[in-house]
Amino acid sequence: MNQAATRDTLIRTASTLFRQKGYSGVGLSEILTAAELPKGSLYYHFPGGKRELADAATRWAGERIEAMLEGELAQATDFNAGAIALCDALAKAVTRKNTVSACPVFSILQAAPSEPALRETVHAVYGSWTDCLCRHAARLNHPAPARAASLLHQRLQGAWILAYSAQSDAPFRDLAEDLRGG
Repeated sequence: MNQAATRDTLIRTASTLFRQKGYSGVGLSEILTAAELPKGSLYYHFPGGKRELADAATRWAGERIEAMLEGELAQATDFNAGAIALCDALAKAVTRKNTVSACPVFSILQAAPSEPALRETVHAVYGSWTDCLCRHAARLNHPAPARAASLLHQRLQGAWILAYSAQSDAPFRDLAEDLRGG
């Protein structure tokens, strides 16, 4: 495996495990075992250890979700329709496997008391998502794009937390129904 593939494997594996068990519930040896990589590979790519790997995994996952936001909203003819499409896309995404995993960004936030730099990472990723939503709200002529973006982000994050708790996509479907006016 080349260096780029090794780094990518570490990031993807860490992201998956953090989503399943939270930051504190995952040790470096577990990440390395799941990735089937030697210890030296982790410190070669992430000399700052677990915190640096968590930062990279959070940013990587954040970029993937932001790409989903961009894709769904780029096709929308109005902001509400885009929000409904996002709910539908997230409902599909969270139920691809037999279990619903936590939001890959939120799953890192609980580490903030011991790793304040990770709170900054989460804040930056969340800010980027809200900025993306705001750009599209403005493009779609929403009268209050910043407020609409912030409120949609809050509702989507709440739906994800409830979906994780219930192990169901129902919160996203419920939010979509509410946005449809139902």
